[in-house]
Amino acid sequence: MEDGKVLLKKVIIEEPEETGAGENAENSAQAAPVALSEEINMTVTTLLHKDGKDFARVSFLRENDWAEGIVPGGKIEQSEGFDRKEIRKLEAYLAGEEESILAQAKKINPIKNLFGM
Repeated sequence: MEDGKVLLKKVIIEEPEETGAGENAENSAQAAPVALSEEINMTVTTLLHKDGKDFARVSFLRENDWAEGIVPGGKIEQSEGFDRKEIRKLEAYLAGEEESILAQAKKINPIKNLFGM
């Protein structure tokens, strides 16, 4: 955020609505907005750069459970304690909120964050 802190926010997971059968239902479910559970906290790093590409790392924390992913791409790379269904929801959330997450990551000042300013 603008104060240089790593973004930390609570998010809510809801089931995406299914509107049909077969492949179209799967596509529409992926396009539906997904929110995460109030008990899950999300942190976002500042915008990082590697091999000419910009990305941000995103962590989801719930008591002793954790998951780490990246945007763009919306893939959870590592996790512990979340089941497969929850991982799919986290990935759907990352995909749906990708632009917002990247915009927030751009606002984080790593120097201010390092010194707790």
